[in-house]
Amino acid sequence: MSYLPPMMIASDVIGRVHDHQLIKKEDYHAREGDLCYGCGLLLDESSSVYHCPHLGTNDEEYNCATFFLHKACAHLPTMLKHPNHHHRLTLSHRPLFFKDKCNVCGIKLTGFTYYCRSCKDEFQICVACVIPIKTIDIRPPYHPHKLSFQANGQATFRCDACHEVDTDFSYMCNTCSFWIHLKCSNLRRSLVSDIYHKHPLRLAYSLPEIYRRFQQSCRICNEVLQDPSDWIYYCQDCRFFAHIKCATSPPPYYFDIVYTSQEDSVHKSLSDLVHLPLPDDESLLRHCIQKGSFSWWKDAALTPPDHIHHWSHEHPLSLKNPSVVGTTSEEEILPICNGCTESITIKDGPFYECGECEYILHGYCAHFPKEMSDPGLGRKHVAIQLNVHDIWSCNRCKGFRNGIQMRGRYETSWGKISTVDTNLDSGCAVLPKMITHKAHQHKTRPYGFGLEHCFIESFFTCSACGQYIKQFDASYMCEADRCLTYLHTECALKPLRVTHRWDPHPLHLTTSLEEVTDHPHEFHCEFCSEEIDTNYWFYHCSVCDLSFHLKGCMDLFLYSKVKFGATNIKLDAHHHGLTFVLNKKKGQPCHRCHKDTFRMPVLQCAPCKFVQHAQPELCS
Repeated sequence: MSYLPPMMIASDVIGRVHDHQLIKKEDYHAREGDLCYGCGLLLDESSSVYHCPHLGTNDEEYNCATFFLHKACAHLPTMLKHPNHHHRLTLSHRPLFFKDKCNVCGIKLTGFTYYCRSCKDEFQICVACVIPIKTIDIRPPYHPHKLSFQANGQATFRCDACHEVDTDFSYMCNTCSFWIHLKCSNLRRSLVSDIYHKHPLRLAYSLPEIYRRFQQSCRICNEVLQDPSDWIYYCQDCRFFAHIKCATSPPPYYFDIVYTSQEDSVHKSLSDLVHLPLPDDESLLRHCIQKGSFSWWKDAALTPPDHIHHWSHEHPLSLKNPSVVGTTSEEEILPICNGCTESITIKDGPFYECGECEYILHGYCAHFPKEMSDPGLGRKHVAIQLNVHDIWSCNRCKGFRNGIQMRGRYETSWGKISTVDTNLDSGCAVLPKMITHKAHQHKTRPYGFGLEHCFIESFFTCSACGQYIKQFDASYMCEADRCLTYLHTECALKPLRVTHRWDPHPLHLTTSLEEVTDHPHEFHCEFCSEEIDTNYWFYHCSVCDLSFHLKGCMDLFLYSKVKFGATNIKLDAHHHGLTFVLNKKKGQPCHRCHKDTFRMPVLQCAPCKFVQHAQPELCS
């Protein structure tokens, strides 16, 4: 189809949107923010326009002062044929249908549109997809040479902005090989898309240099932005990036997934799933028990016995009321459970305590089964109680513990049969197969899609830390089709808030830059001084503007779930009973290996100034 030359001004169309006669001005010096009513695009500094002479400052005359039409928009043909549709299209002064997006480019329609009177599918397109808005030859800011309009719609080309191969209206450079869609050449400099992002998105003709230090991805399709010269829409404050095609297209189908009633019968409702991260005062084990249907605890909670002989301890344990948890004028004194090594609070209900020593158990830890199947993968685990100073690492949360250990073994058949030994704390042992997380949300699911527990058979990248998920790493993956979200279980279990001795305020788990307001500059880790890749999670204090990497730089909390304070521990290397503590003093070397023991678990004798690593492997 050849280019249609300008026709007489469509006065019948313009008369419906403005009351006064318009004056043509070939060299109008546009002010900042002046828009053409017809196409909705900004006017150039010097434009050929029609404008209303009734200029004024009061509210009634404001619409006159801001009413402009490009000369090309004022001379639009009232009817035309377009290669994207088989019927002739009619010019309208406003969008006519409930569906207010252009059928060609997907941009929200404003001002003039062309629509089909014959079709029932409500076909309508914007002015930018019809003819050049300004001139046949243009000198755009995104290319150094003059571009010429190609109107026949038959030559095949690859658009240098969106990379689509097409035969649509286009601009071509006669000096070099640059070629671009007409619709891409008229992209709005600022795009409001509340479907994808809460802030306006700015058009960039390449990825700004400041963001090239780390690999960036389109937040809509999740594909990596391979070429920095690709056109994008982005939000500077949130580091949100999107391909221009993704940002201006209707949402993909998986943005609007809604479970059918049959699927709902298979999956738990989201409100019944464990939702992470947990509140500050919530225990993982208690939370999983409340969400799950564990008969071993429901039965015991009805009529808890006054005394029990627990397999993990040599003395009988007596039932205590949680009101015995004492307080001082300064802070609450919270005893630590020897089973899960979590604090015992009033909300935990009655607990069991040894009358001869400091051994104590939550009510639900006291009745935790000695042998159980893992809800996540269905394998059996056996409970083991090690020495009070024997520290071990949980295979799921990677946290150090010295409480009851659930030990199991998995057999795999990937390639050849092999076994994987696992050690789990009681909370991770009852962690369900399906969870939700605040960092993974879709528009139609307010609490996010369920993430399914699995062993990964291939190498994927964790969406939280950016590190590879290896073959035997405990992980979660999203159950939704085409959603490439994978999480290490240890990342999914990271707490919402942590305290740090370098900051008087809690550090918040930041899973998206939308959670941090008014922060245009880079984030640097206070511990290692390296810049933080904000595509992944990190901890941040908005008050002090302090940030830390999610992993590695938060190792000060490695032993936060270890119960210290056990006394009278016998060791061949020393003749006195030793105390199990976290060493907070510098300059105290290990008696065995002579290495520094600062901020490490140790066995010590204060009168003799004897110190030895509690973990023998640290002495190697």
